[in-house]
Amino acid sequence: MKPAPRSPRWRRPAALVALVALAMVGAGAWMLLRPEPAIAFAERDWVVLADVDNASGKALFDDSLQRAVLMSLEQSRYVNVLSTSRVTESRGLLRIPSGRGLDRELASDVAAREGARMVVAPAIRQSHGHYLVSVDLIDPNRRAVVRSYRAKAGTSSEVMAAVDDVVGQLRAGLGESVASVQQSVPLPQASTANLQALKSFALAESALGRRRFSESAKLYEAAIDADPDFAMAHIGLARLLVRLDQRAEAQPHLARALAVSQRLPHRERLYLKAWRNELSADAWPLDDWRVLADVYPDSFAGLANTSWYLLTDNRYDEAERYAVGAAVPHNPMRAYTIAQLGWIQLGTNRFDDALRSFRWSETLTGRAASDPRADVLIAMRRYGDAQAVLAQLGKPRDELQALMNVRVRLLLAADQDDCTGMRTALSSEATPESADFHVHAALMRAVVDTACEQREAKALADIATELRPLLAATTDPSTPDRILRLLSLIYLAQRQGDHVLANRLLAEYDAQVVQQKNPVIGKWRTMVLAMQEIGRGAPQQAVALLQQMMDGSEPVQAHVALREAYRLLGDGEQFQKQNEWLFENRGRAIAEVANTQLMQALNVHDTVSDATLRR
Repeated sequence: MKPAPRSPRWRRPAALVALVALAMVGAGAWMLLRPEPAIAFAERDWVVLADVDNASGKALFDDSLQRAVLMSLEQSRYVNVLSTSRVTESRGLLRIPSGRGLDRELASDVAAREGARMVVAPAIRQSHGHYLVSVDLIDPNRRAVVRSYRAKAGTSSEVMAAVDDVVGQLRAGLGESVASVQQSVPLPQASTANLQALKSFALAESALGRRRFSESAKLYEAAIDADPDFAMAHIGLARLLVRLDQRAEAQPHLARALAVSQRLPHRERLYLKAWRNELSADAWPLDDWRVLADVYPDSFAGLANTSWYLLTDNRYDEAERYAVGAAVPHNPMRAYTIAQLGWIQLGTNRFDDALRSFRWSETLTGRAASDPRADVLIAMRRYGDAQAVLAQLGKPRDELQALMNVRVRLLLAADQDDCTGMRTALSSEATPESADFHVHAALMRAVVDTACEQREAKALADIATELRPLLAATTDPSTPDRILRLLSLIYLAQRQGDHVLANRLLAEYDAQVVQQKNPVIGKWRTMVLAMQEIGRGAPQQAVALLQQMMDGSEPVQAHVALREAYRLLGDGEQFQKQNEWLFENRGRAIAEVANTQLMQALNVHDTVSDATLRR
């Protein structure tokens, strides 16, 4: 009998089963271990954060979870989140009813319009006795979920840790390095583990964005009541109090935040350090804000505040670079930075650009309580147009705004050498009640007296008396502003010929003045020392003092003082050079923002007054 042919081993049934099993195991392993497809996401690309899909049955998670995801994402230097105000603006342009939530579809519409790369869609639900926190990553163009990330929380108190887990997965999935993700501070430590505190904080930030300051303050306080160690709530309340010109009241909250600063992420620690310097009695926080801006190039607070302090120091070119960085659509506060850009452009005689910037800023804020376009129109000598703008000013929001309205009316009259108009402008608003602004208003009257060559020794002495108790509070965060007002008083006394008062004040307060870090204060001190030399009949010494600070950032009045020194020396050529500088820097005379813009009216008066050499 012929034996049956034997099949190869690999064709036998048992072997086939084994091979199939091995193939399935291999395929499964490949599916598990294969790298996820790359996402087209680059460092510092933008995402839109959709509203939380809350299926947990607990309304507490609506605002708190949204804020938790945002705080966790904000620790990344890799991912940028489109601001709430920018989302709101985009919704308006898309004509979406305000009552509609930012669901996934609408978030995708906003992302597509704004050029954001992805939509981050968080959700929470209860499942089998625990909470499931998830985040879907959505391609706004394809309206498709690209990836999903999940984490479990056994109780509501563990939800914050689950958010941290999910967002960490998300950041790594977008391409951020594992080391960078691991450097982040755990969310319950960086913010708060108290969901009620987090919800109150989220609502406070929302109210602040709508300029509902009283409501925002109450909500920050509610967050602090729920968690007294919630550093970001203390910082938020301190920042709001500064905005309301309550710097002393802000200090305890800043101190509390500093006490727990080790809990904060790196960016927030830099932010807090800048604010600590901001509220110090010898404040000049430029370097702190610049570090924040340079380390975190998308930190709009760092960019905008760096620009502001450079502008205050008349360093226009440097200021412009940072202002441009902050004046982007993604910055929720860009209207204010665009206004700073307008002052920079005015200070560098780019009048048409400044008009456009101020108009854009006012359009974004939707407010008519002030309009810096009048300053530009005055610089262009379009007095009728400037007057028309001033006629449309709304009711001032506060004492500071009232002072600013007086300032621009003074400016209009001063540029036309109209003393009657200047005195009329002084009576256009009620006298401020706060001590600091009351002194400032009195100094504005002294500016008019100086410009109109009227000596008012008693008025100057009264200002000195008002300043005395304010300057005695040497730890008050308003000290730098008060020192600048003191130096302005000394300078105005010198201009009016009251050297006895000027010399007495300089001798009494000079030790306090030199302790200040603010370079603007240092320059004004040099100026009054030079004017002191002029009063003593030593104009050559005055020239030597003034020349040492002529680096392009000197106050406009330094050139006025230098012009006077050369007049006394009989140096017609150098005298005329100073006249030419003042004529060519007309925009800067109006744009000088230091000392709450106190000297602008005197600046323009001195650029247009008859300054022929008197022998």
